Amino acid sequence: MGWVTALISLPLVAAGAVFGLTDDSLVNGENSPLAQRYTTVTKSGADVSEGKTATFSPRFGRPGGARTLVLYDGTGTAPEDAELYSIAAGNLATHFGEAEVAVVGDYTADTMEDFDAVVYLGTDYSASPPEAFLTDVREGTVPVLWVEQNIDDLVGYEPDSTEDFVSRYGWDPTAPLEVTTEQVEAVSYEDRSVHRNKLNSDTVYSPRVVDPGKAQVLATVVCGDPQHPVPCDVSGEPSTTAPAWAVRSGHLTYLAEVPLNYIDQNDLYLIFSDLYYDLLAPGTEPVRQAALRLEDVGPEADPNDLRKVADYLHDAGVPFQVAVMPVHVARTPDKDGWYGLSLLDTPQVVDALKYMQARGGTLIQHGTSHQYGTLDNPYSGRTGEDYEFYQYGCTETARPPHEFRECEAESYITKIGPVAEDSVEQHVARIEHGRQVMIDAGLGAPTIFETPHYAASVNAYAAIAEVYDARYEQSDYYAGMISGEEITPASYYSQHFPYTVHDIYGTTVYPENLGNITETEQNNHAIRDPEFIIQRAEAHLVVRESTASFFFHPYLSLDSLEQTVTGIKDLGYTFVPVGDLR
Repeated sequence: MGWVTALISLPLVAAGAVFGLTDDSLVNGENSPLAQRYTTVTKSGADVSEGKTATFSPRFGRPGGARTLVLYDGTGTAPEDAELYSIAAGNLATHFGEAEVAVVGDYTADTMEDFDAVVYLGTDYSASPPEAFLTDVREGTVPVLWVEQNIDDLVGYEPDSTEDFVSRYGWDPTAPLEVTTEQVEAVSYEDRSVHRNKLNSDTVYSPRVVDPGKAQVLATVVCGDPQHPVPCDVSGEPSTTAPAWAVRSGHLTYLAEVPLNYIDQNDLYLIFSDLYYDLLAPGTEPVRQAALRLEDVGPEADPNDLRKVADYLHDAGVPFQVAVMPVHVARTPDKDGWYGLSLLDTPQVVDALKYMQARGGTLIQHGTSHQYGTLDNPYSGRTGEDYEFYQYGCTETARPPHEFRECEAESYITKIGPVAEDSVEQHVARIEHGRQVMIDAGLGAPTIFETPHYAASVNAYAAIAEVYDARYEQSDYYAGMISGEEITPASYYSQHFPYTVHDIYGTTVYPENLGNITETEQNNHAIRDPEFIIQRAEAHLVVRESTASFFFHPYLSLDSLEQTVTGIKDLGYTFVPVGDLR
């Protein structure tokens, strides 16, 4: 406002020198202080100059609830992957309370007695768990979820150890049924056929059940087309029964494989997520909740689109969220310049947002500018298109070695590293500025944050936790957060959640787990139509507290939104405000 007042107060004879009064082609906000603020990059900041990276406690979650110990193999050829899986498993455990993540090799006797359950991720067959852990599993009563490798060590290697194990647990880990991965299309669990992704998967070593009275089969392998399954070929012979994928014997539950690869395409992750209820909250009543977020609403949004979608959702009885980008920055058309606007410059958009609030909408902050500096990060530098809290580029291949190039429809989007201004304090200042814009616009103080394109550095996530208690999104997690090893863009894990968690970054995370409706192929991702979203919602019915949460861009056809909402409701889901998601 001070800048505008200064222009008006200039003598009329000086008007010719003021570009804003003479250049009819000037873009609103061109070279404005806002544009300069978000296109000028400085590396100043205490954390940057000292190279500080935020640190995180291996104990995290919601104190006062159930306590889960998550153990992983910290040696072998891929300890980074094991650490990432353990963080993912710990995040899931925080739905029920608090998680503590540790290397199994550091386990000491009786440690598990302080916990309500233990999850051991056996990712490395050469990493033998210590005898103290094996003894506590054999002799203890704490529920243990043992995943894949090193179950032989639990059996032991004495002459009668196998016989003793089978007598007690009813199945024989030393003589598993071998089912080649190419055969296994799905797993049957709770009378549902659950899709299995075979990419980079290994042979399934099915636990051989000897005494069904002692070993309860929780899930079985499905070979061939799940709609028309065929007998599995087990070691060259057709099996007469479906091989087990998960069994429970007393306090011990065993899974035949780690279900944490490619979780956006591998629904075995949902079985894994549901088994936590048996460990930590067996009396949980089933529930089906849905949530919807309207995405990328900023100063250049069409107010008519916003009002139309708000009217439809209100009339359909669907509470909704609106992801608001408080600042818009972009290159000027046909010019080598930049312009910047905030919601304070677009009262018509603010009015539409207030209208959405009155129709049942909850506003959340979706980054501040949803872009970074003058980078093509990786697309154009324009708000809504680019990443804000991490640097990305386009590559020809999904895996290294990468060759970066200009982005095309078939490009892969690849992490490069943190942005230049990556101190916690710099991220906090950026986030708080966007939040203040929303407050100053009269929209109230948002209480939930969403990271642009679901990506940020560990410092940015730490900064978000300083400003907000909750995020609504999928999130990235990095190897090194527990082990203290160097954090790099090469070792990270993107996780979506089947229910609300309280993750390692220190915030509540409300789940968005279905993705969004798209009309074109993007970055090697196929079109996602309403049918796709509805199918994903149906897959999530595997989880006791089922959540179907997706997002939608308001400029798309309302027909596709109506089809999706109707289809999700037909599955028995009830739409609720995101803060009510369990």
